[in-house]
Amino acid sequence: MKKNENYPKLVQAMHMLDDGHSVNYIQKQLRVDRKTLLLARRRYLSGGELALLLPKYQPQLSMERKLEIVREVDQKQLSLSEIALKHLVPRYSLERWVKAYHQFGESGLARKGTSNGMKKKRQRTEAELDELEMLRKRNEYLEAENALLKKVKALVEEREARLRAIGQKPSKD
Repeated sequence: MKKNENYPKLVQAMHMLDDGHSVNYIQKQLRVDRKTLLLARRRYLSGGELALLLPKYQPQLSMERKLEIVREVDQKQLSLSEIALKHLVPRYSLERWVKAYHQFGESGLARKGTSNGMKKKRQRTEAELDELEMLRKRNEYLEAENALLKKVKALVEEREARLRAIGQKPSKD
């Protein structure tokens, strides 16, 4: 569902949770999946009803923004979950950033891949190209052999059908 059609339902769900209704009850009544409901609850508790209008996922963060957040993790005594909620980033992404930062420094936070987001095509060696060509030829040969065997089988079945039609038994050759 789109965020605009979900907003009233999520606000209603948050008020029902505040009134003491269970998550299971709200799921059944409002037909909202559990994951959406729990994510909305975290957002609602951190930023009120307006936080429910935010898109489900933020766009890609720059290396500088990731670095700010990771440094906040190192400097403050807050848990990863609290910082992830504060910045509205997935906790597992934050864990991955912290690990990469501690392992590789600032360069660990850079996006992997090329600048335009396309992966480079792997260059094959001469030996791999030769093997690939050999396998293509082998495949072509096997396909031709398979086609020939199918034709032979069809001819044999046709011959047996003709013999049965005139009342003779087919040979066992």
